[in-house]
Amino acid sequence: MKHIKQFIAIMLFIVLFLVSFQYITHVFNYKMGENDTVGSFYKEPKDSIEVLFVGSSHAHSSFSPMELWNETGITSYNLGTSSQTIPCSYYLIREGIRTQHPKVIVLETYGVKYDVDYQSTARLHIALDEIPFNKTKIEILTEFLPRTMGGVEERLEYCFPIIRFHSRWKELTPADFRAENVFLKGYRLNCNPRKQQEPVRTTQKEEVWAGMMEYFQRIAELCEENDVELLLCNAPMSKCNKYKSVTQKMNTFYEYAEEQGISYINFEDLREELDLDYQTDFRDKEHLNLYGARKITTYLAAYLTEHYDLTDYRDNPKYEQWNKDYDDYINLVKK
Repeated sequence: MKHIKQFIAIMLFIVLFLVSFQYITHVFNYKMGENDTVGSFYKEPKDSIEVLFVGSSHAHSSFSPMELWNETGITSYNLGTSSQTIPCSYYLIREGIRTQHPKVIVLETYGVKYDVDYQSTARLHIALDEIPFNKTKIEILTEFLPRTMGGVEERLEYCFPIIRFHSRWKELTPADFRAENVFLKGYRLNCNPRKQQEPVRTTQKEEVWAGMMEYFQRIAELCEENDVELLLCNAPMSKCNKYKSVTQKMNTFYEYAEEQGISYINFEDLREELDLDYQTDFRDKEHLNLYGARKITTYLAAYLTEHYDLTDYRDNPKYEQWNKDYDDYINLVKK
């Protein structure tokens, strides 16, 4: 009996230590803009999210969970982060399935443009730092990071970000102890229109890096194993230097998805149907603003409702917080 009590005490200590350590790490991490996207995701009640958006900045600029909620009552979260590659998306999807088991994963495919595992260490930290120390994090440390960087200390910073941020104690503010604008559910709100030029659509193809395809196949298998529907799409872009190469790789990926029987929405081919306005719907050459995101989200709302068995929770008392979050969202938009 004594040994059992000792074992229970040790396990409680370990759990308490891990929870406290994760909280302290979150406090010390930067909270500006998208830096808290992944951290805030873990604040969502378990198994309350039915649709999970994943991908690069094109994802977090294009899909508004609050707009989707208002139109359909479908619960969703946007785990898009800047320059998120397909390998990063894989680990975030693993965490999404572990904590929420969504019915649908919507993966924005801009990440197929990269021919490296990650675009920069700063972007990699934004995507992976807030994942708690668990099986996913251990795999990141032992499998993914060794193939991308050499030093053990550098890799440890991704599992224990406090190593990198410990000196921030001097600059902590009350904002570091609370999440701001969590009602955005990961969406990057921008209401400023920047006039852009409409690009000329290309049908040419360009090879996608094998490393990206390897991790995409793992995403597809992960979704199939967990009975989660996978929906691919690419957000529209305006005329810019990257447009041709990115679109050519997406054309290759679109053809691959079609061969594999994976659903894919090519928003580049839906410009007229979306009534996309290059004078008002972009915040810069590559990303949509709120006006463009509303058009994309409205289209997705109809598509998701038609093709998947999703739930309208707007009149469910257990989801009343979502209605309050939508009110906060609209008030922020008005400001």
